[in-house]
Amino acid sequence: MLVLGLKCYSHDTGAAILSDEGDKLSVCAISEARLNRRKHSFSYPLMSIDYCLRAFGLQSLTQVDLICIDRHIETWPEIASQYGFDNALRMHHPRYDHNYRWNYLIEQTISLDRDKVLWVNHLDAHAATAYFASPFDEAAVLVAEGGTGIYKGSNTDLVPVDRIGYLGDTYQDGLKLMKRRDHFVNSSFLFDKFSAQLGYDIFGAGQTMALAGYGHNFPRKDYVDIDPDRFDDFIINHDKTVLGMTNVPNFEDTQGQELLSEPWVNLARQAQETLEEDILYLALQTKVKTGSRYLCLAGGVALNCIINRKIYDSGYFEDLFIQPAASDEGIPLGCALWGYYSNGGSQRWHMDNAYLGVNYGGKGLEEALAPWNLYSRNVSAKDVALELANEKIIGRISGKSEYGPRALGNRSILADPRSLKLKNRLNREIKHREKFRPFAPTCLESQLPSYFNAPKHCPFMNIAGFVLEQGLVEVPAVVHADGSCRIQTVSPTHNNGYHSLINEFGHITGCPVLLNTSFNDQNEPIIETYQDAVSCFLRTGLDALYVENKLVKKTKNTPIIDGKKLLDDTAKHTQRTYNDLINTHCDPEKFVDLANRLKKGIKGIG
Repeated sequence: MLVLGLKCYSHDTGAAILSDEGDKLSVCAISEARLNRRKHSFSYPLMSIDYCLRAFGLQSLTQVDLICIDRHIETWPEIASQYGFDNALRMHHPRYDHNYRWNYLIEQTISLDRDKVLWVNHLDAHAATAYFASPFDEAAVLVAEGGTGIYKGSNTDLVPVDRIGYLGDTYQDGLKLMKRRDHFVNSSFLFDKFSAQLGYDIFGAGQTMALAGYGHNFPRKDYVDIDPDRFDDFIINHDKTVLGMTNVPNFEDTQGQELLSEPWVNLARQAQETLEEDILYLALQTKVKTGSRYLCLAGGVALNCIINRKIYDSGYFEDLFIQPAASDEGIPLGCALWGYYSNGGSQRWHMDNAYLGVNYGGKGLEEALAPWNLYSRNVSAKDVALELANEKIIGRISGKSEYGPRALGNRSILADPRSLKLKNRLNREIKHREKFRPFAPTCLESQLPSYFNAPKHCPFMNIAGFVLEQGLVEVPAVVHADGSCRIQTVSPTHNNGYHSLINEFGHITGCPVLLNTSFNDQNEPIIETYQDAVSCFLRTGLDALYVENKLVKKTKNTPIIDGKKLLDDTAKHTQRTYNDLINTHCDPEKFVDLANRLKKGIKGIG
C-alpha cells in the first residue's frame, strides 16, 4: 500500500509518503518550507508532493493508493474546499505566504482521485504521528497545542479518550459527546498570548522558553493573574486569565529596552511556569484515564524540552516517546500513518531516527559550487574536526534531511562548544538573532554521563538535560542561563558520519561534544539542498561548508554577495518551479479557467 499524507491548510504545510511494499515500512517526509524557502509556509504543498513522489520513483498522484489530508478546521467555507471561492476572491495576504487564491486554485485543479481521499482530524493526525512512530505496542498519547487530546494506543489501534478543538467532535472518557464543546484560550494559546506581549508572533514560543531561563536573575514578580479554577477534567480554559490581562506590559510599547531585563524575563518565566503546571496536570490525567505505562507526546507544546523533562522526571510513566516533528510539520506523517493503519496496514514502524528526506548523494553539488569560485577538497572527519578545534564555524550537509524543526547533524551549523566567543559570533554574524538564545550540544551517547544529566538516549533534541560540573567548565557555549541544555546524543548506529566527526573532535580536544544549531539564517527555514547551503554560506559569516565528503571555502575570487539579490533569485526560482508543478500535477486548462473567473468575480461552473 502506498499512502500519501498531506497538510494543505494553515501553516507548516507539507507531505509524507509511506509504502509497505518491502520487508519494512519505508517513509519519506518533508515540509513545504524546506523547499520553497518560506519559513512556516502556508502554501499548498505542491513541492512536497512532488518531492515525496519522486523519492519513491513515482510521477503522478494516480499511482498512490490512498491520500490522507489534514482536516485542520472541520467547518469549511464550501463543502469541497478548505479555502472557498469568496476567500479566494479577496486574495487574502496576511503575514508569511498565505494566499487563499493560489491555494484554492491548486486545491480545485490538482489531478487526484477524490475517491482515494481520506480526511483526518487534526488532533488524530498528531496522535498518530506520535504513537505509530513509537517503539511501544501499547501507550497513552497526549496532544497539547491549539487543541487537546488524550488517546490510547494498542498494537495498530489508536482511539481518542478525550479530544477537543478545531471544531471537530468532542470526546470525553471515550465517548463522543452529542454536543460539541469548544474553548478558545487553552494552555497553548495562553503561552502564545504571553509571547505576543514580548513582541513575538505565534511562532515565538521557543524564544519565550529561552527567555524564561533567565528568571533567577530577577526578583519574582507575576504580571498576570492566572485563573486557579481553569481545570475542568481534561479541559484547561484560560478565558478568565486572558480577560484579566488588561495592564500587562507590552514590549512593543517600549523604546530602547532589551528583552533580557525585567519585566520581560518575568513574563516569560510566568508563561513557562504556567504551561508546566498545565501540562503536568494533563500528563497525570492521561495516566489516570489510560493506565498506560508509556506515554507518547505530540503537538506544538511537545517541543518544550523543559516540560518534557519534567514529565520524564515525574515518574508517571516508565518511558516517553516524543515525536521530533511534534508541531504541525509532523501532521502529513500523522495523516499517512492514520490512513495506513485505518485501512488494514499491519507493518509496525519505529522512528528511530528523523532522517526522512531524500539522499542527494552528491548529485548537483558541483553545479551548486561552480558559479561562485569556491575552493573544495575531499576531506576526512579528522580534517574537519581539526578545523572545528581551530575555532572555525562550519555548516554540515550530509545524507537525508531531518524531519521537524531540529537540526540533528545532517543540516547543522557546528562549532567548538568550549568557546563563548564563538557562541556570541554565531548569534551576531551567522544566525542574526537575540543574544540570549542558547545553542544545543551534541554528545557521544557513550560520554553523556560525564557532561550531562539526561536520559541516556536523546537522538531528537527534544528533552532537556542539565549540565554537570565537568560540562559547566568544559562546554560553556552550550549551557543555558539556568544550567539546562537541549541535548542530542549520537551513536554509530544512529548517524555514523556525524558520530565519527564528534569522535575525532573528542580525540583532538578531549571533548566529545559539538555545538549544534540549525543550518539557516534568521527568518528562513533550515536548508534542504546543496544550493540552499551555498546560499547561506555566501550570505553569512560561516567559515566553511562540510558537504558530503568535501570541505568548501571561499577564495579571493569569490564575489562579494548581495544577499537580498540572492534571496530574490531564489524566490523567482521557486515561482518557476511552482509553475512547472502546476503543469505536472494540476489540470492547466481548469486552472486558467478558474483563475479567470476569480479575476472577474464570477462564481459558477467552470
